[in-house]
Amino acid sequence: MTMHTTERHITSRVAPESPYPGTSIDVVEVAAHAGARSVLHDVSVSVAPGELVALVGGSGAGKTTLLETMAGLRGVSAGAVLHDGVPVSVGERVPGIGYVPQDDIVHRELPLRRVLRYAAALRLPAGTSSAAAEHIVATTMRELDIADRADVRVGDLSGGQRKRVSIAVELLTRPKVFFLDEPTSGLDPSTAADVLGIVRRLTREGATVVLTTHNPADVETCDRVVFLAPGGHLAFAGTLAEAREYFEVTDLAEVYRCVAQEASPGAWAQRFAAHRAS
Repeated sequence: MTMHTTERHITSRVAPESPYPGTSIDVVEVAAHAGARSVLHDVSVSVAPGELVALVGGSGAGKTTLLETMAGLRGVSAGAVLHDGVPVSVGERVPGIGYVPQDDIVHRELPLRRVLRYAAALRLPAGTSSAAAEHIVATTMRELDIADRADVRVGDLSGGQRKRVSIAVELLTRPKVFFLDEPTSGLDPSTAADVLGIVRRLTREGATVVLTTHNPADVETCDRVVFLAPGGHLAFAGTLAEAREYFEVTDLAEVYRCVAQEASPGAWAQRFAAHRAS
């Protein structure tokens, strides 16, 4: 791929003001395969520093695949992913990137504080003093409102609290970009709103956040939304207001039905490509 092609698809926007600059992300003409099956088709989207962006679509639309690709956890068959203009190296754990999977992976048999201490020992820079690491652990627990649960076994925490622990593990190193796979899955509406409030706060502090979701209510908290049609076809990318105008709906929940029923995945991708070029 030539540099001319890459530049043509990168969209420049003004990032929100913040003393902690985040990371810009550019997905440029990306395709991905799982065996012989194509799971992403020529996807190009951009995320500005400090934005909160939702990846949305029905089951099998490729949301998690795109998220993993943007995070550098999965390779591409064609195209490129760039963070701050630099191509992402697949498989390398890059400082400044946090990834929170849908399923909790923290050790459930240990108390919360000990889990975060172990994570800090693994993730903080070599030479970090015990006192400094302990301060970071304590600060992170306070920021996520779980300090009062420090001595509780992780397995005894509520679903929302465990999700905060997963975020806390990544927050220890103060990453500039977070990727979260369905952070509100399985949570009641009130708890989901609390988790999204934490995510929104991260962006106000300068982090760039990309999340996947099935819940239209989650999308309403975001700056921009990316709709994927079945099979990983890009049906739309833009602000929520632009999405309502483009799909001619007032309720973004209607977009799920539109994308699933009103045209083929390829037709949605062609329509959006023509719209973007106009």
